[in-house]
Formats: sequence, structure tokens, C-alpha cells
Amino acid sequence: MIDHSFHTVNAYLALIVGVVNFVYTIFILARTSLRMLYITFLFICVANMFWNLGDFMIYMTGQGNWFYFSRIGSSMLPGLMFHFITILVRPEKKIGALVYIGYLLSGLLSLVAFLAILYPWPRPFMDSNLRNITFLALLGPFLLMGVWMLLLVMWDTTLGKERERLGYFLAAAIVGVLAAFAELLQFLKTAIPPLGHIGSLVYSSILAIGVFKHRADYDILAQMKNRLEDLSQMAAGIAHEIRNPLTSIKGASTLLGKELQNMDYLKCREYHDLIMEEIDRITNILSNFQDFTRPPAIEKESVAINDVIQKTVNLAQMGNLNSEIRLELLADLPMVQADASLMRQVFLNVIKNASEACGSGGELVIRTERFPHFVKIIFSDNGPGIPSDLLHHIFQPFFTTKKTGMGMGLAITQKIIEAHDGRIEVTNLLPKGTQFSIFLPIWKNRQI
Repeated sequence: MIDHSFHTVNAYLALIVGVVNFVYTIFILARTSLRMLYITFLFICVANMFWNLGDFMIYMTGQGNWFYFSRIGSSMLPGLMFHFITILVRPEKKIGALVYIGYLLSGLLSLVAFLAILYPWPRPFMDSNLRNITFLALLGPFLLMGVWMLLLVMWDTTLGKERERLGYFLAAAIVGVLAAFAELLQFLKTAIPPLGHIGSLVYSSILAIGVFKHRADYDILAQMKNRLEDLSQMAAGIAHEIRNPLTSIKGASTLLGKELQNMDYLKCREYHDLIMEEIDRITNILSNFQDFTRPPAIEKESVAINDVIQKTVNLAQMGNLNSEIRLELLADLPMVQADASLMRQVFLNVIKNASEACGSGGELVIRTERFPHFVKIIFSDNGPGIPSDLLHHIFQPFFTTKKTGMGMGLAITQKIIEAHDGRIEVTNLLPKGTQFSIFLPIWKNRQI
């Protein structure tokens, strides 16, 4: 028999678990983005709070309604855990039918527990072993499937970091399953003590460590998913962009055929030139698409970024720039890890955009600064600025506010900078103007 002292310890363990999970919810809300992985973990913590604090209040008050309150939380945990695991092992997939079924079954048991608080008719079911048997029969397979999915992915992966990341959640899932079975097997009147609260403290803590320790990895996975969505949008954009010049080509070809019949050579040359322009436009679209979708071929070396900026400005000034360029380059700037050719492409694109935005009589200031581990290159113009509601769109492919152009320049620029382990930021200046800031890592001499 399990003595009264064990029940007392178990009750206070439930209180500790509830408080700990409350702390985790605060950390999730304060330290993470609102991505599906974090939201699911947030609800796991909330369900743990319902379950454990409900059991603690049963011990303190002896009122049966707290028992049903606790079962609202415990019934939701299998569905939430299964969803959490599917996000981990299949981040690129949409929510599958099994996740919806898991939520449906968990939700039904939670609903019955909630109704038992309000009405007497569901209480015989909730108070009997039939509820535990139903829980094991309906939701036990989802817990076991979650463990199996994690084992399969860990078996297939060859990356040590990936194994470590998934190892936390495999351990948490195994502890959670064992704790749930030990708790529910009480209806068999076994000698196994109710270990659910100890188990929930262990597995929720392992989950928290895994989530917060590898938070950057999950953000990268989310970014990859966003990139795939960008590519989907790009495919639609390319179809639209290619359709327009093809329509022009078809129309011009039709007219060319008629003119050839009349032998009006002047008109023939005009239509022929239009066809060639549109063909060049298609070629340019496809080239930009390839530049964005394929990884840039980077040959990193030690680069003096001030020299690259100076050469790029000299090249830009040979063209039809409308703006004056002023350089404020920091002397003794450390070398950076970069591909000089790709950096010239990046700088030319930013300079061209600034010149077009400023118009005649505008000014562009290019400044370099040193930061810990990074060199910062700042492009500040005195143009009209970018509308605040458009700022977060400017790096998206095929987004442009210009009458001409395809909106690929800044998307490719960001891709090149990120491939250099750097970043690019944009802000509006007051009272007017726009500032682009590029951060590139400082060269680390690896000579022995």
C-alpha cells in the first residue's frame, strides 16, 4: 500500500510541476517567436499546469471538481505531444490527418472532463477505470507513434547535432509515455506508485532544455519553410512575367507576318526589334530566377572592403548616376571574409537603387565602421524613403515599386550577404532618406 506521506509528497510535486510549467510559458512568450513549434510547446505547458495544479488542489481541498479540472489538461497532452513531434521530424510538411485525429480524441476526453465539472451525468465515466482504459486505447497509440517517429528520424540522420537535438525530445517522449502508463495503470491495482507528476516534471524540463538550447535551429528550419513559400510565390511571379512578353512576341510576330507580305521593310525592322527586346527580357527574368534559386558560388578570401567600395563607386560613376556619392571610409579597417566580385555586385545594386530613389541632385553617403566580429557598411541617401508598410517586403522576390525592373535585385543581394554569414538591414531616416546597413564577418587568420 502507498502510505499517506507519499501522497503528500506527490501532491507537492504536482504544485512544483505547475509552477515550473508556468515559468516555461513566460519564457516562451518572452523569448521566442510565435511559430507553430513554440505555440505547441506553450500549450503543452498549459496542459501540464491544468493537470498538476488540479491534482494539488484535490489534495488541499478534497473537492472532486478539481479532479475533473486536472483531467482536462492530462487528456490534451497526447494530442499536443504528437503534434509537437510531427513538427520536429517533418518541419516542411503541413498538419496531417493523424494530428487532427489526435486532437479530436484528446479534445473529446477533455470536453467530457469539463462537462463533469458542470453536470453529474459524465462523472460516473470519469470516476471509473473505463476512462483510463479509453485513454490508453485511444491516445496510447499516438504516444507510441511519436516515440517511433523520433527513433526513425534519429536512425536515418548522420548529423551529430541533429541526433543531439532530437535526443532531448526522444528522452522526453519516453519519460512521458512511461509516466502516463504508470499513472493510468492504477486501475489494475498494481504496486506501481502514481509517478505521473515526477514524470511530467522530468519530461517538461527536458522539452524546455531542448527547445531553448536549439532555438536557433528551429528558427532556421522555419526560415527554410518560408524560403520554400517564397519559391512558390516566385513560380507564380515568373509565370506572370513570362506571359506578358510572350504575348507581345506573339502579337509582334503576327504583325511582322502581315508586313512581310506587304514588303514594308521599315516596319519589319521595328517589329523585329520589339521581338528581340522581349526575348532579352525573358532571358533576364530567367537569369535572375537562377541567381536566386541556386546557391551562389562563393570564393571567400581576405578582402579589404574599403578598396572594393572605392572600385565599385568608380565603376558606378562611369554610368548615368543622378546622385553624388560621398565616402566616409574608416582607416585601418580589418579585412573581411568575402568574395570581392559578389560584393561589387551587391554594392552596385544598392548604389543604383539609392540613385534612382534620390533622383537628380540627390546624395548618397557610404560609410564603414568596425564592430566586434563584423565590419559594417552603411549606405545613407537623402531620397523620399520607403513607406513603412513596404519596408518588410523589399527583400521579397518580384516585389518592386518601380515602373521598370522585376524586383529581384534586393532579393539576390540579401541572398549573397547571407551566404557570406552576414546580414543586411534597412531603415528609414528622419526627416527623409533610407539607410541600408551590411554586416560582414571579419577575416580570421587561420595560419598555424
